[in-house]
Amino acid sequence: MMRWPVRSFVLFVVMALLAGPAFAQEFVDISKTSGVADDGLGKGVAFADIDNDGYVDLYISNKGGANKLFRNSGNGLFEDITATAGAGIDDPGFSMGSVFGDYDNDGLPDLYLAKGGRYEIEANRLFHNLGNGKFEDVTEKAGVGLKLFTYSASFVDYDNDGRLDLYCANYGPGAKNVLYRNNGDGTFTDVTDLAGVGDLSWSWMGVWADVNGDNLQDLYVVNGRYPTGEPNSLFLNNGDGTFKDVSREAGVADPNWGLGAAFADIDNDGDLDLFVSNYVGENGLYLNDGKGVFTVASDRIKKDHKGWGKGPVFGDIDNDGDLDLYEGDCKLANQMYVNDGKGYFTDIAGEQPQLQCSTVRTKGTAFADVDNDGDLDLYVVNWGAPNKLYLNDQNDNNWLEVNAIGSVSNRDAVGTRIRVYQAGKLVAERAVATATGFCAQNPLTAHFGLDAGATYDVVALFPSGIEASIEGVSTGQILKIVEPTLGQVASIK
Repeated sequence: MMRWPVRSFVLFVVMALLAGPAFAQEFVDISKTSGVADDGLGKGVAFADIDNDGYVDLYISNKGGANKLFRNSGNGLFEDITATAGAGIDDPGFSMGSVFGDYDNDGLPDLYLAKGGRYEIEANRLFHNLGNGKFEDVTEKAGVGLKLFTYSASFVDYDNDGRLDLYCANYGPGAKNVLYRNNGDGTFTDVTDLAGVGDLSWSWMGVWADVNGDNLQDLYVVNGRYPTGEPNSLFLNNGDGTFKDVSREAGVADPNWGLGAAFADIDNDGDLDLFVSNYVGENGLYLNDGKGVFTVASDRIKKDHKGWGKGPVFGDIDNDGDLDLYEGDCKLANQMYVNDGKGYFTDIAGEQPQLQCSTVRTKGTAFADVDNDGDLDLYVVNWGAPNKLYLNDQNDNNWLEVNAIGSVSNRDAVGTRIRVYQAGKLVAERAVATATGFCAQNPLTAHFGLDAGATYDVVALFPSGIEASIEGVSTGQILKIVEPTLGQVASIK
C-alpha cells in the first residue's frame, strides 16, 4: 500500500467577524410540511447531496414496501423523485441500512442497497449516479450482488488507495460478513478471507474509525442475537490489507445484544470514543486513550432504564462546542442526551416530548443541516408509523461546517479527520465516515459548534497523509477544503 508523507499547506483566510450567543432551541416537527413523513416499515436513513446543488438529499430504506428518494429543494421542502430516479430505486423488497458513496470518484454519490428478505434472501444492489437525479443499476457488472441477509453496508477506503471499498454486515446463522475491495474499474473483489474480517456472528452494523491515530480505518462490528447477545468485534487495520481482532485487549468486546454503534470525540481530546446501543443489556460508552485502548464510562450517561436501544447518533445540537447524543428506542421512548462539555450526558427529551416518539419503534436516526443554516436538524425513522424530521433553528453564527474533497484520497474524503484549533489549542475534531449508528448515514459534512466571537485554524488530515491547514477562519460559514496534490496548495471555497 502506498503511503504519502504528511505535508502542510497553509492559507490565511480573513472573514468578517460574526457574533451571537449559543442557546438551545425547541425542535419543531416539520415532517408533513416538508414532505418526508414516510409511513412505511422504516429501517434506514441515508443523507447525501446527490445532485451537487449544495443541499443534502434523503433516502429511506423500508423493510417491506417501496423505498423513497427525496430531493431537497432548499426551501424547507423535499420532492419525492423515486419514480423518476431510475428503475429499481424504489426497490419494494426488504431493504435495511443502505448507504451512499462515490465509488468511482466522479463527484456524484452512488447508492448501495443492503437487502434482507422474508421468505428468501434478496440480493444487494448497487446504483451508479448518472447525475441530475438519475441512477442506473450496475450490480451485476460491479460484482456486489451479495445474497445474504445484509443488515447494513458501509463505504470505506480501508487500504488508502484513493477508492472506496464496501463492507457488508450480515445477519443470521453462518452468514459471514463480507469486504469488497474496489478494483478501480467499476468492479469489486471479495477480499474477506484475505483481510480477516469475516465475522461469523449475527452482525447488525459495521462502523469504521481510526481508533489509534495511525491514519488507517479500523472496523467495529456490532453483534447480537436473542436472548443474551454475543461479543462485538474490533478489527485493527494492519496497513497491509489485513486486520487483527483486538476486541478484548482494546476493551470493547461488549457482550450484550447490540444493534448500533457510533464513534465520536465526546470530550474534545482528539481521539474517537465509542457508544454502543444495546437492545438487551446496558448501553456502553467507551473512552479512547488515543492509542485504541478503551475504558468503560457508561455511568457518564444518566438514564432510568436499560435495553431497547437501537439508533444512536452524535451531533452538537446547541452549537456549544461539544457533541450531544440522540438515541432511538425500540420500545419505550427516544432520548436526547446533552453533553455538559466534559463528556457527561443528561437526557432532556422530557422537556421536548415530541423528540421521544413514545410508543413508536424507532430504527435509524441521523443529524443533518437540511436548510444550511448552521444547526443540526434531526431525522428519525419509525417502524409502521410516520418518520419524523425535526427542524433545529438556533439563529446564531456559532458554527462552522466543513466539506472535505479528496483528490489523491477518495473523492468523498471518507476517513479524513478534521480538527479545529484556537490559539494553538485543539477545540474539536470530527471524522468523515459513511454508515453510523443503526442503519444510518449522516452527511459527510463536518459540523462544529464554535464561538462566533473568535477565529480558528482548521486542519484536515486526508487518508493519503496529506494535511491541509487553513488559518484565521471565522464562524457562520460552510467551508470547502480540496485536498492538494504534491506541489499544490490547498484550495478553499
